[in-house]
Amino acid sequence: MSDPSSERLKAAVQALFQARPVEGPPGDDGQRSVWHLSPQGAELLSFVDPEGRVQRQELTLLDEHCIWTSGVGLRTGRIEQEGAMRAETKVVHPDAQLVPTRLLRAALALEGYQGNDRYIQHIQRVLALARQGLVLSGGARSPVEPVAAAAVPSRASAPGAMPTAPSVPPETLDPVMLQRQKTEGLTMLIVLGLGLVVGVALLLWLI
Repeated sequence: MSDPSSERLKAAVQALFQARPVEGPPGDDGQRSVWHLSPQGAELLSFVDPEGRVQRQELTLLDEHCIWTSGVGLRTGRIEQEGAMRAETKVVHPDAQLVPTRLLRAALALEGYQGNDRYIQHIQRVLALARQGLVLSGGARSPVEPVAAAAVPSRASAPGAMPTAPSVPPETLDPVMLQRQKTEGLTMLIVLGLGLVVGVALLLWLI
């Protein structure tokens, strides 16, 4: 790829996948932070409750930002660097409304992850579900529905645990079933019509 921003994004994401998470001490409410930092411009900050459930995640990819909060859903924003080179401060400017292109770029950037880091798996799954919601809504002019929080197992839990996808109506996911239902409905109407014609014919014959 010749696009420098795409190359930078690929390098930043690969470095994020290899980053070693740093866990902070529990706060007064029992929550702790888990920080993945890539020197190439990617960052994942997760906040986990005492039971191991992810409550909030902040993903930075170069100058774009995605925030997921349990019970609220996804928001997007942009990053602005302020200050001198050695004392840079990142300022997040939230978007007034969710920007689908930012969400899609983040989802595509993380979709190739195949490691076993639970926190990267969680945000990967969240973004994948949000991307699916965008596709199903035809561009998602309305905000993306919140994605349910998924438990992040402790070290003693099963390593293969993954976030649970929210339930989606079967008719939304299976267009074949929708077509079958329409066909069956049309067949019933035809049968009822034939029955009505036969009934009228019999009535006229009896008269």
